[in-house]
Amino acid sequence: MFKDIFISGIILLILDFIFIGINKKAFENQVAGIQRTAMIVKPVSALICYIFLIFGLYYFIIRQKKSIMDAFLFGLVIYGVYETTSYTIFKKWSPTLATIDTIWGGVLMALTTWLTYSLMK
Repeated sequence: MFKDIFISGIILLILDFIFIGINKKAFENQVAGIQRTAMIVKPVSALICYIFLIFGLYYFIIRQKKSIMDAFLFGLVIYGVYETTSYTIFKKWSPTLATIDTIWGGVLMALTTWLTYSLMK
């Protein structure tokens, strides 16, 4: 159990940090446009968010050996709820960035699951 959580957690973090690194400027611009100040990441909150994502992926997908498609849908739903809620309450939330990030949620969970299953064999 702990090995599976650790492996999937490391994979998820690496993949997401790559995605965030590539798209950092777009996220910074969106946040600055909404709150009129630079984006400042709160490390403790970010850590808690990743704990939720990693635990959710393990509990609902990996532990039950669900399919890669199930993992994709899991990520799509999680990121989709966040993005559509943000789009609902923030006037300047970008629908393009919301769509990209929602799809990324599905891809992130699917890739993490596939790589985790591959390494667990």
